[in-house]
Amino acid sequence: MSRDRTPMANARTRRKLAVAVLLSGREKFSAYWGGALARWTYEVYSRLGSCFAVRIFGFPTASQDLYPLSHSSSGFWRACDVVSRIPFVRRYEDHLWLRALLPQVRKFDFVHIHNRPQWARILRDFGYKGRIILHLQNDHLGHWTAGMLDQLNAHLDAVVTCSEYLRTTFAPKSPLLAAKTRVVSNGVNTDLFYPRENVREPQTVLFVGRFHPEKGVLQLVQAYARVLRAHPGAKLVIGGTTGFGTHAPNSYVRDVESLATSIVKSHRGSIHFTGYVHHDRDLPAWFQRATVLSSPSIFQEPFGLVNAEAMACATPVVGAKRGGIPEVLGDGGLLVDPEDVEGFAEALSMLLGNRDYVARLGRAAYQRCKEMFDWEVVSRRWSSLLQELAHAA
Repeated sequence: MSRDRTPMANARTRRKLAVAVLLSGREKFSAYWGGALARWTYEVYSRLGSCFAVRIFGFPTASQDLYPLSHSSSGFWRACDVVSRIPFVRRYEDHLWLRALLPQVRKFDFVHIHNRPQWARILRDFGYKGRIILHLQNDHLGHWTAGMLDQLNAHLDAVVTCSEYLRTTFAPKSPLLAAKTRVVSNGVNTDLFYPRENVREPQTVLFVGRFHPEKGVLQLVQAYARVLRAHPGAKLVIGGTTGFGTHAPNSYVRDVESLATSIVKSHRGSIHFTGYVHHDRDLPAWFQRATVLSSPSIFQEPFGLVNAEAMACATPVVGAKRGGIPEVLGDGGLLVDPEDVEGFAEALSMLLGNRDYVARLGRAAYQRCKEMFDWEVVSRRWSSLLQELAHAA
């Protein structure tokens, strides 16, 4: 696809480059109601205000909940909400939403799309001429054929994935798209997440995440029952809910809670369910107190931000040997098969019984996080990418 780059090339000498960020789906731009995409957007672009003029586009978010960056929406969100509920018509929701945003978006030099590859072609069909970056935090392209990926390539200037693992789910099938694909990791606010060894507890295993089968909470509770054989004083803390800021108990939650109750009664263990954990206000303290974080994802986790946040607190991670988790941990934790409950329990027990080893892993985790996942580092990488694309022929 041929597009005129001259206006952008001339404009960059006179003004800041303008970036429109499109949050995916119905994600709100909020620390409480939003998720990892909203946080990534705020943490990175709040650090790039001197270089780029940024506006976030998404569904309405109450002013008291908004991150402090420029945010816009469209009155068409109500129509989109109605359309999304109508069979055979819901497929047009994306077209309606992007058409409503286009008058605002078309004047930006860049459009940064989170997790919605199909939006690139829609924007091009509507006449957007600037540069489009597709930013993937989940495996949205792994099932696409080589032909589909080559077609997508024609509408994009760059694809960014949060891990090399995620890149490998699609890039080998399309050399054209692979050439445009970069890895820029997720990050950690090290002003919030940092070590506090004076509050560290000696035998506490922590889990934080969505209360969902794919996160491996049930397997963790099963492993904890075995850990109690060697460490009867060990504690397990489970933080999280079934959704962003909400918790709807379901059959899976009830199964986990029933097993936990049984373990506490029969083994006299200690299992604490915290419910929702406020990310900025409460989460750092949980990491700082924990001996280890357990990240037993059953699915192929693309990154797993809690891992890096724990590492920033010098808390080693026992993580699943799946997806992008090994890339994140490096030498800052141990890898296990979470479905091998005995092996999982052995890894936890070994750490709980070896303070010196835990301390060494924690120091390695902290150093790795500072070098690779500090938001300052991530922001510089993102800025370099935008500048490179702006200067491309």
